Amino acid sequence: MTASISEALYELCGFARVSCEAELVVALEVDAGYRATAVAVSPTLPLSSFNLRNSRIFEHAWASSPVSASELRLPSAVINGLPALPTFVLFVPAGLDHAPYSGLLLLWTAPDAPPPLVRHVPLLAGSVASALGRRREAVRQAAIRDQFNDLLESVPAGIVVFDGDGHGAMVNERAAQLLGTEPGRHEASDVAEPMRMLRERCDNRMELDALYEGHMANVHYSVTTHWMLGERTYEVDTHPVHGDGERGRIWLFSDVTAELRMAANLRKMAETDPLTGAANRRSLESEFARIMKTPGARDRAFSVLMVDVDHFKQINDTHGHSVGDEVLREVAARCRTALREGDLFARFGGEEFVAVLAAPQEAELTAIAERLRRSIAGSAFRSGTLSIPLTVSVGIASGTGRDAPPASFLATLIEQADDALYAAKQSGRNRVVSYTRQRLAG
Repeated sequence: MTASISEALYELCGFARVSCEAELVVALEVDAGYRATAVAVSPTLPLSSFNLRNSRIFEHAWASSPVSASELRLPSAVINGLPALPTFVLFVPAGLDHAPYSGLLLLWTAPDAPPPLVRHVPLLAGSVASALGRRREAVRQAAIRDQFNDLLESVPAGIVVFDGDGHGAMVNERAAQLLGTEPGRHEASDVAEPMRMLRERCDNRMELDALYEGHMANVHYSVTTHWMLGERTYEVDTHPVHGDGERGRIWLFSDVTAELRMAANLRKMAETDPLTGAANRRSLESEFARIMKTPGARDRAFSVLMVDVDHFKQINDTHGHSVGDEVLREVAARCRTALREGDLFARFGGEEFVAVLAAPQEAELTAIAERLRRSIAGSAFRSGTLSIPLTVSVGIASGTGRDAPPASFLATLIEQADDALYAAKQSGRNRVVSYTRQRLAG
């Protein structure tokens, strides 16, 4: 309720009291259940709400003449506000849709009848009804604003709402903390500037500038993207109110840092061998498929190295599976050290590992494979008092994927490298064998 409406009702009550020499005038809002609220009182008194069901006020056909107070049963809340018992009462009906029994109540305590001017009081009915209606609407709008503010603060996101006229903006507590401003109503320019400065601090500000610049000509645009601020990431959704940019624009800032980290961890778990920390087979195949989609990849040569730990079953049987697990972790670490940056490496299963190398020359490929073999065989694996000699057998296959889908091309290279690995095992282990049909056929 605005102060001007309260003042208007009070002035109406005051005018009626003075002009009619009344002791008390009350503007009442009375609902269908006869529950009355004193919305303005002259002179000012702390009247509480009360019920007028049994007052007999609404049984009387009111005109312009007061009636004896003895004909009515006035509530004690009203009587207690008078210096003496009331002698005359006049009620001016001013009903509203939501409060059909509303009106203006006048009371006198003098023994003499009210002055003749009282007959004109019913002329105030329209003004009273109008003021009560405006008060009711103001209360309703205030309740809506309070509900809206409660909603703004209950949503787990920063919210900025710009008015359609471009002059005002509403900022909730979370958005205010993010923007370094105060929550509540603001001039639009006082909010737009902190938002611009926040975007400039983003790690991906150039990407964001290009994105929003492309939509500035469309007042109805909708965009959802990420603003990256150091260790925090915010999902920022902006869209017009009810799809109409002329009605305003909403910005939602949701901190998705935890969700993104969880998603990254889940992806890592899905793509990583939990024992060795190397990529798993699914991740290897997915990354290779991605590489094969890059320009010119189908014309380049690729090589696969299949690596198998020699006598691994004997290590497990002799020293236990916990030591075997440590051995696999050590082998994986040494393999990664021996390979080039950018080479794909994964645990293929059991004691087997696979590496995919892009476009190596034959001599370089052999050197890499031998370096890997020597990195394993060069020193024993040590754990406490244990010292376990380690060696690996390596099979190599090479080719281009010009005429085959990436998945079948990789599967063919792995199958050929596995054949070469088998040959390395058969010929004594701790060696590198390259796939050739002639060699394997012999």
